[in-house]
Amino acid sequence: MDRWLRTRISYESNYYIKDVLNECVKDIICLVNSNTELEFDYEEETFKDKFYQFIYQTYLSRDRDDFTPYDEDMYEYFTLKFSEDIINLFLGFKETTRRYNLDLFHKQNDISLYLEDFLFNTLLVEDPYYDTDDEINEENNISSTIDEAYL
Repeated sequence: MDRWLRTRISYESNYYIKDVLNECVKDIICLVNSNTELEFDYEEETFKDKFYQFIYQTYLSRDRDDFTPYDEDMYEYFTLKFSEDIINLFLGFKETTRRYNLDLFHKQNDISLYLEDFLFNTLLVEDPYYDTDDEINEENNISSTIDEAYL
């Protein structure tokens, strides 16, 4: 994989596949930073390494693991909430790689679903079903107010 990452881009004197993938990582960082419900579960360098491994394994070697989400409800929420963003991200990846004359993401069966699964496994998603202390206290105040009205 390291050898592949160090492959020089045609018509570019000092640009490599790793640099192209770093452009894709920047797009992911922008997506995460623009959504308060998402956070990185890893430091940036660790995330990049996982991303490189994922791209090499999934889109180059075609060694795709059977994905099983760790939480079905959260996965359903994640896909419903972020699938359009992830599809747009994937389409951006395709444009980026096409700009550098790479066929990465342009082969038959190269779909955004694999990216969606990867992001679900490597990002932290805020639980939409979690009540904060303020919400719980607010609910208690409402029920107290209702109870006091009947006194």
